[in-house]
Amino acid sequence: MFNNLRKIALVILFLVLSVTPVYASGDYNISLSSTNVSQGKSVNLYIKGNNIAGGFTITSSDSTVASVATSSAWVDNNTATISISTLKVGSSTITVRPTSVSDYDGNDLSLGAKSVTINVGGKSNTSNSSQETVKKNSDNTLKELSIDGLNLTPDFNASTTSYTVTAPSDVEKINIKATPNDSKATVTGNGEQDVSAGANNLEIVVTAENGATKTYTITLNVLEKDPIEIKIGKKKYTVVRKIDDLPDVALFEKCDVEVGNEKVTGYYNEKLNIYLLALKDEKGKIGLYIYDNNKKSYVKYEYITEGKITLYLNNPDKIPDKFKKYNVMVKNTSVDVYKISKSDSLGIVYGTNVETGHKGWYVFDKKEQTLARYYDKEGLFYKKQIESYKNYLMILAGIVSVIIIVVVIISLVKGKKKHRRR
Repeated sequence: MFNNLRKIALVILFLVLSVTPVYASGDYNISLSSTNVSQGKSVNLYIKGNNIAGGFTITSSDSTVASVATSSAWVDNNTATISISTLKVGSSTITVRPTSVSDYDGNDLSLGAKSVTINVGGKSNTSNSSQETVKKNSDNTLKELSIDGLNLTPDFNASTTSYTVTAPSDVEKINIKATPNDSKATVTGNGEQDVSAGANNLEIVVTAENGATKTYTITLNVLEKDPIEIKIGKKKYTVVRKIDDLPDVALFEKCDVEVGNEKVTGYYNEKLNIYLLALKDEKGKIGLYIYDNNKKSYVKYEYITEGKITLYLNNPDKIPDKFKKYNVMVKNTSVDVYKISKSDSLGIVYGTNVETGHKGWYVFDKKEQTLARYYDKEGLFYKKQIESYKNYLMILAGIVSVIIIVVVIISLVKGKKKHRRR
């Protein structure tokens, strides 16, 4: 009997493990409900995210031919649908470009733009237009991409659309060589380009014979002259001094911050009384760090913004009863959310309101993407009741103790009287 139960348990364990999800690196795809339509018809654009969350922008190369209903969309491992209106005969390229995307492990992703083309025809020549489109070559890939004197990372591959390059501090111009795989395709963004210190985002667009486009992006980081280098743990960073590279920070004001013997542009918030500096890692990624001039220390500035509330995330001293910590992706930030059950869409996060300075627990609704102050009135009520019960029990215990002592004394006195009579 015991052996049978053990076999059944092993089978159940195997089935549970076999259905455990494995998350792959994130990506996205786009498609149209129809690429060839008659004037006046509507078309749906689909943006499907695979293990990613982030924002996307949508543009039309000719809005007089095809007009998108919205210029932005948010995708969280689902499919966003955008309606496109066709206004006149012609063709228009719809380009979808990621703005801030991360995978479900919290890693920022550098994904290239993707495009599709809509061909709009009159009712009488729709079939002819479709036949002509099919005959044209749709190859919009490159067979060669390089920069004179510099190396792409990773090595070029026609299916890879995002690259990074590091250039010395004296580089002011570069020459991009880009050769299309199909001789009838056209390329823009190649040739000689001006660059400056810091991050330079370069786009090479390949347009196929049939109008379909593909965008290859190169992030070229030109090293600064005499950079301010710091080390956090085992990682090396440089302080961002180029104003154009500095991101906007909600509820912080730009100010001068003294780092060593030099003043650089940073940020300050009076409510929090903290200074921020923008630091760039060895891959060229810029992040915000809290800078303590007295301790010469740097701590990553982690925050989330939902609605009108921007919350600077802190570590709680104590976790409320029945709540457990779970790691949740909130837009492009990995956040510790405390929930009673893992499947709950509601949880609480601990932090400081950047606008008001209030520090405490906030309710986070992942489904509605909202933040609100957390009031545990019921918990406080029960705590007060428990304290009252404790006081009553102490008083009762005291009374019982007095009664027991009195009874013992009376028993002893009676015992002595009986002993004397004998």
